[in-house]
Parts: sequence; C-alpha cells; structure tokens
Amino acid sequence: MQAYKGMFFCDVDGTILPHGQREVSPAFFSLIRKAHERGYLFCISSGRFHRSLLPLFAEVQDLVVFSASNGCKILYKQEHLIPNHGIDSETARTITNTLQSWNAIPLLSGDKAMHLPLASQELQRTKGYLAKGYTNWFTSYEEIDDDVLQITAVVQGEKEELVAQARKLWGSSYHVVTTGTDIFDICPTSKGDSLVAVSDYFGIDRAHTVAFGDEENDIPMLRLAGKGYLMGTAHDKVKIHQFELCHDILQTINSLINE
Repeated sequence: MQAYKGMFFCDVDGTILPHGQREVSPAFFSLIRKAHERGYLFCISSGRFHRSLLPLFAEVQDLVVFSASNGCKILYKQEHLIPNHGIDSETARTITNTLQSWNAIPLLSGDKAMHLPLASQELQRTKGYLAKGYTNWFTSYEEIDDDVLQITAVVQGEKEELVAQARKLWGSSYHVVTTGTDIFDICPTSKGDSLVAVSDYFGIDRAHTVAFGDEENDIPMLRLAGKGYLMGTAHDKVKIHQFELCHDILQTINSLINE
C-alpha cells in the first residue's frame, strides 16, 4: 500500500460544488492529480447516495476514496474499503413510518438503490432520482429488499421542530443532523467516524488530515481532522462552531501541498 503524507477530506455540496453548481470543475480534478503525485490522498466525503456521488468524480475515481451516505458506505477503487454501516430493519421501518406521519418524505439510501415512497412521486424534488435509474418506489416498507444504510427526511414544514423530535426518538443511537435548508439525515455513523476509519486504514496520522465542509453533518469530520475548515458560505448557525473559514478550497489545498 502506498504511504501518504496526508489526506484531504472534502464535502461535496456547498464545498467542492458551490450551491447551484452541478459538475466538478476541471481545476479540482487537476488538483486531485497534483496532490496524488505529491503524496496526498483525497477522500470525497458526502451525505449523498453512492451511485449519485461516484459519477461526479469519474475522471479520478481510482485516485480517491469515496465516503458516501455520511460514511455508511466507503469505497476505494470500486471496492469496499470497510464494511457498510446500516440501520436495522425494524428501526428503519419505524423511522420511515414516523417520518411519513410527520408529512416528511423519507429517502432511504440502501446498499443497492435509493427507495422513495410512491406518494412523493409527483414532487419535482424527487423526480431527479427516478431519472438517474437507481431509485425504487415503495408503498409500504415491506417492499424494500435492501439493506438500509441511511434515511434522509425531506421536510415540508418546520424543520427545526422535526429535527428536535427525531433526536428525542433516535438521537441516542443514531446521528440526526441537518444537511440542507429542508433536509436532515438519520445515520448510524458520521463523517467524523469515517475520517478516523479511512485515515487508520491507510496509516495516516490524523494530525496530517485536513477537512473541508459547510453543514452540520460536516462538524464531526472538521473536529476530528488535524485541521478543519468551514466554507465561508456556510450558514451562520454552523459558523458558531468557530472553525477557520475557507473562501477558496482550490487555493487553500494548493497552498498546503506546496508547503
């Protein structure tokens, strides 16, 4: 196994991809190649389902580690780096049914596919998943033939109130974290856990890890990294954690690998 000087753990939406941008810039791919040549590894750390994450980085897929669904599924060179984390079937059923009773839409990230309730099919927000060819629709949880890794709630009301309720019900066993203006995740692991697992796997001292993120689900990763940067565009509620702000991820990483 190659020995690395250090590793960069980078969130995707709001970090590598500024809000509204859908494709990773060629400059970022060039940065990954340059860093690899100089002995640094990248981990793409996202709350996204893995089959929506991997195509974004197809150009450099063999040079990076993918930590999808907040660390539930970690892949390297198209193979599992460590075993998946998941939610047991009975709990996943309870969470799914409870979210629906709250008029929230449960998006289930499985090992094989994403699973969405048929009742949400007409909502524009979810049509994009269907178009990608990795979404299965269900009318009841019993129709899901897959291991559930993470459940994302799309909220149609007061998000903060529902997050608080979710934390009361499941916060002792699962990470309940906001990941956008109207969504939150319920996950058995965290980006911080995956940072520890990946750096340990490659024998990289955590003092030599650097993390970049912009949302609440990124905070564990920023805390456990040797250095954590919060994007300057992050919401003020996230900035209270007082990490150093990053306004240009390309420039910041370039400076670090050139030291």
